[in-house]
Amino acid sequence: MRLPAPRGHMSAALVAALRVDPLPRPALLVSGGTRETYLDDDLQLSLWICYELGMRGFDDVHPAWEDHPALAQFHAALEARWEEGLRSLTESTQPAPLAAEGLTELRQHHAFWRPRREMREALRDIQGDLYGSRSERTHSVLFTVTLRDLDCGTSVDEMPAPTLALANALSLFGLHQRLVGALVGFLTAVDTIGGDPFAQLLPVQCPPDDIRLGFTVCHELHARLTQHVHESLLAGRTSLRGRWMPVSSRVNVGC
Repeated sequence: MRLPAPRGHMSAALVAALRVDPLPRPALLVSGGTRETYLDDDLQLSLWICYELGMRGFDDVHPAWEDHPALAQFHAALEARWEEGLRSLTESTQPAPLAAEGLTELRQHHAFWRPRREMREALRDIQGDLYGSRSERTHSVLFTVTLRDLDCGTSVDEMPAPTLALANALSLFGLHQRLVGALVGFLTAVDTIGGDPFAQLLPVQCPPDDIRLGFTVCHELHARLTQHVHESLLAGRTSLRGRWMPVSSRVNVGC
């Protein structure tokens, strides 16, 4: 996999820097931005790249960037802005009603961000190691559960910010011990999308506020994604970036 096309000055600086030997003081700076974090394409893509560097990696990244302190600082600053945005979310958006065409598009978004089917087994392992030292097996489970299956025919360049936001929320919760409760809430919410978000909550020992954070983030971001799909199709365009709606084979020519 190669680095994706940038979507703003942060991701452009990151992509350009990663392809060459690091400078003594790389120019990787996080800006405040003017859009809500979940809609900020530049922020979401920069975060996604940083997470993927630690998971799968990219073929065109210079090897000297591995464990580089400037990259770690940049990633931490991105995460701080992202976490602040997630904690400000409230579950206030109703999922959009989608017809067959909308559901077909939504499945393409789901194929990109949703965790693998080992989610339930991962939840049991997470609960067994909530407050003790993280075992090698639990660490492996948390790492695996944050991975998405990307061989779905849809590339990151086609994913809009709301889809990257779901993937990045899952990565944030899955890769930090202090957010394990939010990860449990998020993963359980994934399994209850479309129904009562608290109906299948597993008995856990996480702080309720942490679990609710994960629930709220998953359901609110997903509802906003359905709204994005709905509004895109109403406007006569696809919800994916860089694709065109299929056109009729019959062309009317007149004056």
